[in-house]
Amino acid sequence: MPNYLHVATGVQDSAFAWSIRAISTSSATESAAQTAWDAGFVALWNTASFLALVSTTTTLTQTSTSTANASFKQTTKTVSTHNIAGTGTGSLPFQICPIVTLRTNQATKYGHGRWYLPALVPASLATGGYVLSSAAVTAIVTAVNAGFTAWAGSLTFQILHRKGTLHGPGPLTLDAVISGDVSNKPGIQRRRGDKFVPSRTAITL
Repeated sequence: MPNYLHVATGVQDSAFAWSIRAISTSSATESAAQTAWDAGFVALWNTASFLALVSTTTTLTQTSTSTANASFKQTTKTVSTHNIAGTGTGSLPFQICPIVTLRTNQATKYGHGRWYLPALVPASLATGGYVLSSAAVTAIVTAVNAGFTAWAGSLTFQILHRKGTLHGPGPLTLDAVISGDVSNKPGIQRRRGDKFVPSRTAITL
């Protein structure tokens, strides 16, 4: 069966890119795989409780699927465009992201992958701050579950091991995703917002 490279992308603060990536195997054609990927990610994104945690200036703009070659590089590509903004107020900093961890049957650090969703609104934090509230985690889980419900039967997600390991998977091998979870501790995706030019205020020495 062919392997597919999937991307969902958009902007934060109406200008600065966010994206997540996935790899799947499927018996579907590229066009059908993209239809499934797009439907699932839109179902995830459009979950009302999740969308309420996303700023009105954060938008889903595109999903795509590319057929992978033997080196897992893109070949042909099918794209769907969107303009779906969040409904929440304000936003946490660009790089602070909720994390979805995808797990395989490999028990080592090679056995999982991560999706860094875009930054959420301040109301997603617990009452005392520092971590996501239980309601926010539940909303993210509900959204991700909606995506996987749509993907079931069409796409089998995989974790790609690009490099071989001494005692683990070989290079350019795959392990199927069999479970996943959402952490209440946000992660850092440093590339997001890198092109933002900060203002600086001098101190007096």
